[in-house]
Amino acid sequence: MVTEADVRAALDEVIHPSFGMSLIALGMVDAVRTNDEAIEVDLVMNCPGCPAGEVALAMARQKLKVLSLGTVRLNLLPQAWKPSWE
Repeated sequence: MVTEADVRAALDEVIHPSFGMSLIALGMVDAVRTNDEAIEVDLVMNCPGCPAGEVALAMARQKLKVLSLGTVRLNLLPQAWKPSWE
């Protein structure tokens, strides 16, 4: 079974195009849930619908699909991500 650590490691390789840092380093990954049939990740994005965010989501989905033959769900949370340096 895929673990939360596996998912976080995969997402740490996904570089957000606008910020040049991984989704993990940016703190955009809020929660990870795994079981034998699915990977589910709650994400906070800086600007839902933003082209750069959509690219990051596509890269994340691609990385996670490699880990699991089951379903991959990326849930965008309603709050907007704020960088820790602001």
